[in-house]
Amino acid sequence: MKELYEASFNVVNLPATLLLLSVMVHWIIVIFGAMDMISIDSELDFEMDMDGEGGGLEKGDWMLEYFNAKYVPLSILMSVFAIFFWPISIYANEYFHQNQNGWIGLLIFVINFILCAHITKFATKPLVPFFKSLREQMSSKMDLVGKRAIVTSSKADATFGQAQVRLDGPEINLNVRTSGEELPRGTEAVIIEHIQETDIYIITTLEI
Repeated sequence: MKELYEASFNVVNLPATLLLLSVMVHWIIVIFGAMDMISIDSELDFEMDMDGEGGGLEKGDWMLEYFNAKYVPLSILMSVFAIFFWPISIYANEYFHQNQNGWIGLLIFVINFILCAHITKFATKPLVPFFKSLREQMSSKMDLVGKRAIVTSSKADATFGQAQVRLDGPEINLNVRTSGEELPRGTEAVIIEHIQETDIYIITTLEI
């Protein structure tokens, strides 16, 4: 255990160790609810913004597509990358030059980085269809202001509520709030605002 600790914080393995620790801290925070899984949603929003007009990523779009970064959230990609990057760094540096500093350590770092980037690509490939579908759904949700929605929770008020809206495809479930009124289940309402930071939609009674 002592040898592993010393190897982990050796300068040749330090980048891999710090990355792994950062990933672990990130998911501990997420598990305990402090981030409320905001990382995945914000990353998907960020990626959609980059794909929009003026995003400036058209030249590098093939690289995002190749490494699944166009659809799979960065937090997941980095987690998978770190899981492989750290042990390979530990064992490669121990086996080839006993964790000594120098050009061999730098060469191992570069080779390990490229290798793990491709391992991450293939390991996360099965996730692409799911996140691509989620991303498309989120994109469609951006244009829901003015659409009709049906309250599906027991009620919708200023602090709680869920509603369902149907577009051309399947229904989309939304977190909704009102400006103060209380709308019971089954109420037909209209979406008047989208709060993008929390992905909450403000609804009001549909005047007929």
